[in-house]
Amino acid sequence: MIVDDHEIFRQGVRSVLEDEEDITVVSEAGNARDARDLARSSAPDVITVDIRLGATDGIELVRKLKSVDNPPACVILSTYEDREYLVGALAAQADAYLLKSNSYETLADAIRTVHRNGRTLSEELISTMMEEYSRFADQQVRQDSGLNPKDVEMLRILAEGGRTSDIADQLHMTEVTVKRRIQDVCMKLHANNRVQAVAEAIRRGLI
Repeated sequence: MIVDDHEIFRQGVRSVLEDEEDITVVSEAGNARDARDLARSSAPDVITVDIRLGATDGIELVRKLKSVDNPPACVILSTYEDREYLVGALAAQADAYLLKSNSYETLADAIRTVHRNGRTLSEELISTMMEEYSRFADQQVRQDSGLNPKDVEMLRILAEGGRTSDIADQLHMTEVTVKRRIQDVCMKLHANNRVQAVAEAIRRGLI
């Protein structure tokens, strides 16, 4: 099933996909309400969803389509490379995220992939996804260490040769507070002193 609020785009996608011997377009919808109704009546295996459906969010539609028993595979089609849209779509359990600038062959291949329970992204979005994964991994490492962002910043200043007074100036704290927090950081990292704390932070990839 094809869901897009632009009829010309729907017709173009339908025309191309119907040339594929192993793909059958069972229905199409121009808005989220019709899409939900048709999903129930025509029971498509795969639904392509425009990320912007007029006043409706395509990501929210995917979330609702995925909330039923035996949900269809969902392929988000978007003109946006924005990280927020990509992460939102994947959080809604979209099975694929493609750019509308991709070829029809890429779309057909993506439909086949998600139909086999696979997942796929446009090549242009892989770097965005890797950046998001790296950001998440950094957050996870900090959480596992028990350190907060200010602790990490303190360690970074120490690693650059900074002193207690430098940390106090840059982070707007008193030197007494800095010394106490450094002791806390050392305990969290199981370090005996500042040097060991910095070395351990580097080893863990915190700084």
